[in-house]
Amino acid sequence: MIRVLITDDHEMIRNGLSSLIRGESDIHVVETAENGLEAVEICEKRDIDVALMDVMMPVLNGVEATKRIKETCPKTKVLAVTINDEPRFIKEVLTAGASGYILKHSSKDEILKAIRDVANNKHHFGNDVLAKISSEFTQLEKGNQPMLTKKEAEVLKLIAQEFSNQEIAEKLGCGIRTVDTHKRNLIRKLEVKNVVGLVKYALKMGVVQD
Repeated sequence: MIRVLITDDHEMIRNGLSSLIRGESDIHVVETAENGLEAVEICEKRDIDVALMDVMMPVLNGVEATKRIKETCPKTKVLAVTINDEPRFIKEVLTAGASGYILKHSSKDEILKAIRDVANNKHHFGNDVLAKISSEFTQLEKGNQPMLTKKEAEVLKLIAQEFSNQEIAEKLGCGIRTVDTHKRNLIRKLEVKNVVGLVKYALKMGVVQD
């Protein structure tokens, strides 16, 4: 059972998400919160698997709440659910520790898939969010940042777009083992732990422009 916390300063949104999840045999809404501070306090007291988090809220915003939750409750996954699709906000939330980012107008199926994905240690971007950030990828700048080969940069972009290894291999005209090698090299070079780390690093270091 995936134990969920819903955080939003609008009661209508909280009720709507609760209603959407109700009836799912593998997802249960444990509690709701009106702001980020309440969310942090609930996560510290309750066993929460996934915290749905609005970004713009009073008292404590979603970015700061995500940071605190990941510091005090590292096993809790945070999924941003917001109306804002600006790359700046996407970058801030992901670098704070969120595992995914979807928009409030997403379909029921996408919201449920996002919850299940992040609960299973995967990352999830809504289709609208992917379209927004993928169009703004740029090359990593020279300097103190690790230098990536052209292929590695291409693989990084495709990973962020949630293509599978097979799809990446087909797009680049190489084998799956080659894609695996590029992925391992990226994780090593960028000093991250997994695919989520790759995406967060790309956003933080300016691969996505504000």
